[in-house]
Amino acid sequence: MRKYVSSINPGNEALEFIDRRLADDKYRGSRSSQHNRFSMDKVITILNLLDKYAPNRELMQIRTMDMSKRPHNIPGEAAYARFCDEAKRSTGSGTQDAMRKNHFPDWHRMGLIVRYGGNQQPTDPYRSQPVKFVALSKQGFRLLRADGIDEKYYIYSSGLDKLLEGYITILLLLLRNKQFALKRVEIHEFMFFVSAIGTDSTFNIGFTDCVDLIHAYRSLGTAKRRSTVETLPV
Repeated sequence: MRKYVSSINPGNEALEFIDRRLADDKYRGSRSSQHNRFSMDKVITILNLLDKYAPNRELMQIRTMDMSKRPHNIPGEAAYARFCDEAKRSTGSGTQDAMRKNHFPDWHRMGLIVRYGGNQQPTDPYRSQPVKFVALSKQGFRLLRADGIDEKYYIYSSGLDKLLEGYITILLLLLRNKQFALKRVEIHEFMFFVSAIGTDSTFNIGFTDCVDLIHAYRSLGTAKRRSTVETLPV
């Protein structure tokens, strides 16, 4: 097994685990949201606009080709163009290409919208399929009509947990269980160890092992942790 990082501090269990994970073809973990950084308020703003341009959960025809390949919208895409323009003005993001290629797939997986094919049948949110229409889902409509911030947070966080394949629930268990005594989880600790919990891989671990590895990683000190991240293969 190639040693990418374990030589930084020989015998450290966390570094040995990282090298073992890197040796697996699935080391990157499951596919998740790769491009989007959006807040609940921004999502609600854009979904309200979707409700404005396609009210009563009607289907809205969307662009099916990149702007670079077809700069002009065809007649059926006029509402979509206006929707994206207003979303961009209101939130600073949401070009026609970004909306259909980045935002909509994530929100479909969160259960907030439904994407449809040319036959107006729902598509699978986890499969690459031609998409021609989009509409608010029941859950998305419920989010817009939620009474109070607590209900909004519940609906949104439930969708986010679904998008991230249950990792919000996993994080909460790690942070709330007094047995683990974790007050925080850093981004690289999540990437290396938390994302390995319950995986179908050679580096699968449980909660206790994860916490032990986090502690071993923290024992390295700031300089060696930084070196670990900088040494990782691209």
